[in-house]
Amino acid sequence: MPKDVIVIVGPIASGKGTVVEILKEKGYIPYSFSDRIKEEILKRGQEITRFTLNQVSNDLRQTLGTDILARRNAEKIDQENPELVVVDGARNPLEVKFLQEKYGARVLGLSANQQTRYERLKARGLVNEDLTFEQFKELDDRENEQKDEYSQQIKESLKLADKILDNNGTIEDLKEGVIDFI
Repeated sequence: MPKDVIVIVGPIASGKGTVVEILKEKGYIPYSFSDRIKEEILKRGQEITRFTLNQVSNDLRQTLGTDILARRNAEKIDQENPELVVVDGARNPLEVKFLQEKYGARVLGLSANQQTRYERLKARGLVNEDLTFEQFKELDDRENEQKDEYSQQIKESLKLADKILDNNGTIEDLKEGVIDFI
């Protein structure tokens, strides 16, 4: 059983990957919700896109239980049995609750305003050149506020956070917040 499990929650481009890298430097072994979804997408013979990630994750939750992705991560964690664990990308409150109940996981939430996140995505080349900020905002709002219990509910998941870090500043600010958290 791991000694410490941290679950990262936040919207796209809020800094989840950066937090994972910071925690890896401190000895945490990373696990990812999106990796479990990508495995399923490939099993289904589909292309990995933002749309299929959302669609397949929602389908898995509806057909196999809302906490299926957390259970699949837990299987890997239990198999490998690392001492320090970071689980990236929980998007549904029941996923978070499963890991809290199983491991006593602590939850670190991340927030950053939409303009900052849009600019990060553009800088990384992760959005279509033609995607306007208004289009990104509409997609982001839809993704973060899905109401169906089987869908992504990032805002509801953030309510379970032990701490929420505002990531509109520098990487140094973020690193300091993460270090304080652990």
